[in-house]
Amino acid sequence: MSKVRVITEGALILAIFLVLMLFALYAPIIGTILHLVLPLPFMLFTIRHGIPLSIMMLIAGCILSILFGSVTNILIAFIFGLSGLTMGYFYKRKSPIGALIGGSLAYTFSFVITYIGAILFLKLDFIKISIGLLEESIEQSKSIITALDANTNVEQQFEQLEKGLDLIHILTPTMFVTLGILFSLFSHLVAIPVLKRLKVEVSPLKPFRDWRLPISLIWYYLIVSVLIMIKLDKDSFYFMALINLYYILQFCVLIQGYSFIYYYSYKKGLSKAIPVIAVIASLLLPIFLYLIRILGIIDLCFPLRDKITKK
Repeated sequence: MSKVRVITEGALILAIFLVLMLFALYAPIIGTILHLVLPLPFMLFTIRHGIPLSIMMLIAGCILSILFGSVTNILIAFIFGLSGLTMGYFYKRKSPIGALIGGSLAYTFSFVITYIGAILFLKLDFIKISIGLLEESIEQSKSIITALDANTNVEQQFEQLEKGLDLIHILTPTMFVTLGILFSLFSHLVAIPVLKRLKVEVSPLKPFRDWRLPISLIWYYLIVSVLIMIKLDKDSFYFMALINLYYILQFCVLIQGYSFIYYYSYKKGLSKAIPVIAVIASLLLPIFLYLIRILGIIDLCFPLRDKITKK
């Protein structure tokens, strides 16, 4: 392909990206959905022309995004451009699972850079602001309850909620990782049908029911679970790293549990609604969440799937 044609195609794809970004930022309802489409132009360009040219397009997209709105638009272009570029690279290598992992890391990295940039240059700490708003809401709720019934033990009722707010600040890295995984997954789900429609060959991802995490994960989970029982200073870096790693491993074990439920339902010919109901029930009732984590641990430790297949 000639250089002129590549430049023309890059300019066209970049223009499409900027238009989508404007709609995503300023369209009231459709904007939220369009955020998941923003990585697509960079995915497509990377699949066709590789990393070096895509990096140049990413830089151009970040610069041009400023001309179509506020300076903060550069952050939007950076987040979705880098993630689309990364996922496109792995799609080109016929590795959809690599695209999910790479996309998750790219999104997470972008979110962290954006968060640090907002603190350094805009003097805005979004997490502290959010926690402050929640604390104000709790105090207002306390005042209302006390006014209605002076004998109510307000502090005891809100104790767990206040502890949860303290935990939010500690679990900031876990929040970034979780957001990165979710954005990568949704971007993949949106991208696959569009790329196929554009005649781009993309290797299919394994069905969720066949997902198997490494067995070594259970050892990491066990070691971290034991270490977290040790009394440590909650402000220490060691404690923050440990508690974040613990929750990330819990999330992985939970995914393994969900995967087993889908596998069991498929092998037994059960209704597709059953695993969906199980997921929704676990999100609404914490006891089910606990049971699914145990199921994930058992699935990692023992060959349950082999026994189901034999039967």
